[in-house]
Amino acid sequence: MLRNIIKLILKFWWHQQIAKFHQFLKYCIGGGLAFFVDIVGLYVFTEFFGFWYILSATLSFILAAIFNYLYQRFITFKSQDKNYTKQFILFVVIALVGLLINNSILYILVESFGIWYMFAKAFAAAIVLIWNFWANKKFTFKKL
Repeated sequence: MLRNIIKLILKFWWHQQIAKFHQFLKYCIGGGLAFFVDIVGLYVFTEFFGFWYILSATLSFILAAIFNYLYQRFITFKSQDKNYTKQFILFVVIALVGLLINNSILYILVESFGIWYMFAKAFAAAIVLIWNFWANKKFTFKKL
């Protein structure tokens, strides 16, 4: 009897872990697509329009954040929250913190270490991915 209860608890726990991992994978796919928007925007704004790489990074980050919000809301978290204005504002606040982290890392890696801005961006994006997932799961798309 006790053995069956333990098996049931472990099975339940395992299914929860799989569901969390599956959600994180969906988040990474959306984040990967947003990263593509971000990195292409960064390159285009910098190389074709001649913008300073930090300005380019800011503009491309904004475009990617809008795309990412829509993807995460409707695909990853399947949010049913009717107060999407409040939800979007939370998403933007979290994205702004992510932008600050992103641009700080980008600037330090380029200016202090001489790393090419595109490589520095990839590194910064990996750090921001972790922040964004945690903060959006905890605050923006939390289930009440």
